[in-house]
Amino acid sequence: MLRYIGRRFIWFLFGSTIFATFIGYVLFKAGLISFPSIPKSQRALNTKDRNLNRRVGKIRVS
Repeated sequence: MLRYIGRRFIWFLFGSTIFATFIGYVLFKAGLISFPSIPKSQRALNTKDRNLNRRVGKIRVS
């Protein structure tokens, strides 16, 4: 009896995890939820890679 209940509980956890993942993916794709991400502005890219756009004499190294 306990083995049967335990097996059903494991399947319930497995199914609810898949269901919650699917709902979260749908909400994310619909734009209703968002996660913090790295800003992709030019200033942020320049501060991350400072040495990519520096000048050496009159020649710009990129």
